[in-house]
Amino acid sequence: MVELNLFHFRDRNTFLNRTHPLAKTVALLIFSTLMARSDLGRIVVILVLFCLVALSINMPLGSYRREVRFFVVMATIIGVARAIGAESWQDPATAVLRFAAIVLMGLLFADTTAPDDISRAIGSLLAPLPGIHGYRIGATLELTLSTIPLLFDVAFQVSQARQARCESSWHHPVRRIVSFGTAVFTLLLERAEDLEAALRSRNFNADAKRDTMALGYRDGILVAASAGIAVAVVLIT
Repeated sequence: MVELNLFHFRDRNTFLNRTHPLAKTVALLIFSTLMARSDLGRIVVILVLFCLVALSINMPLGSYRREVRFFVVMATIIGVARAIGAESWQDPATAVLRFAAIVLMGLLFADTTAPDDISRAIGSLLAPLPGIHGYRIGATLELTLSTIPLLFDVAFQVSQARQARCESSWHHPVRRIVSFGTAVFTLLLERAEDLEAALRSRNFNADAKRDTMALGYRDGILVAASAGIAVAVVLIT
């Protein structure tokens, strides 16, 4: 079966791919803080900015149409929930667009950052601190991030298998949802066992010291640009 591309790292020669994971993490924190209390105008500006960045790195947004249905459903639920009792249409619209901007920001980060690079960056940052197992924390984070695309892959494969068997979506919907969740959970456990076996065969050591990327001028540009854009958005809007 064809696996999904959502939240999968793509190794390419782009500016974001070559920047340090910690610099991108700082940029995420800047924009997350900005969006936390932004109004509709600021959210629109940020979302447009993220869309331009996605287009500039040739992110295959068109291939995500099938995969983003889950987020469309979530955005609809958020919008309806916020619309109940809202004084104006701007409140639910802001909530929906903020959710879309957060998802796109996560896609940009996952698309340009390998989980292994994140692990090495976090590990080397925390390792010098006394009493903290920095490389173990980094390895745990790497495995956690790796399960996100795995979950989407498994759910897609189960869905495709059921469509191939011509199962009806409306015949016993509750039973079908329970059966679907059980199948996804079972297949996810099997994938996890395969991953554990692969790690054991490679003598994986979570506490092993890892080399990391060196900070460079691109990282300073990214952080400075993110902070400058955030300030500009606040001043202009």
